[in-house]
Amino acid sequence: MTAPGPDPARTPTGAAIEVVDLVKDFAGALALDGVSFAVPRGQVCALLGPNGAGKTTTIHILLGLTLPTAGTARILGHDVTRERSLALRRTNFTASYVQLPARLRVHEILRIFAEYYEVDDAKGAVEEAITLFRIEHLRHQRAQLLSSGQQTLVGLAKAFVNRPEVLFLDEPTASLDPEHAFEVRNTLRRVASDQGMTILITSHNMVEIERIADRVLLISNGRLVADASPAQLRDEYQAADLEEVFLTVARQGRNARRHPITEGGQP
Repeated sequence: MTAPGPDPARTPTGAAIEVVDLVKDFAGALALDGVSFAVPRGQVCALLGPNGAGKTTTIHILLGLTLPTAGTARILGHDVTRERSLALRRTNFTASYVQLPARLRVHEILRIFAEYYEVDDAKGAVEEAITLFRIEHLRHQRAQLLSSGQQTLVGLAKAFVNRPEVLFLDEPTASLDPEHAFEVRNTLRRVASDQGMTILITSHNMVEIERIADRVLLISNGRLVADASPAQLRDEYQAADLEEVFLTVARQGRNARRHPITEGGQP
């Protein structure tokens, strides 16, 4: 089944992800306070911030797991509140904490998810995902016998079986050794470039973000306080690296000034 293309009239900016004035209030606790941003197609964008900043809430709203109190969120032109199924059939998500079905073999897990997404040529899609993340040797292993790093690689392959146009990644290399983390970063960059896939990634590994992200969105206390490329952020904050920028923003908290660079990530 071929997914319908985005309606240009509904995505005038051409954005794959569009968030406008997003607010989320949990019984008086304001998790998001008017967050707005747009991520164009083919961009690798990092959503960063200290614990409790609002990153997970933003991702949950985009995945249709949480309803916003106010504002809108769209994926490929589809409002995730009103058209959740249309948006999510063209996206995928993985995180290092996602558990795989313990008794199933790797190829069975991938085939089930390919069928769930009604992928054309499910068998071919499974083979593509296995090859992409070099897990041929794990094909017949049961999930319960995989190491944490191997489970992470299978989880990434699972996120690719429906050939998503938008991919959400939460700490995707947290359990990988340096070699595999390097390979995964290169794979993600290549796919984003070659296939125009949009990737929104959250991570506390600032070195990784500097290497993979075109653009960084920094959230603090539910507000967007910075929006620029890693290099622009380093220059603006006169920081040696992105970790120093992160620490500065985290320490400023609600007093963090809005970042003057707002177009750094736009093509």
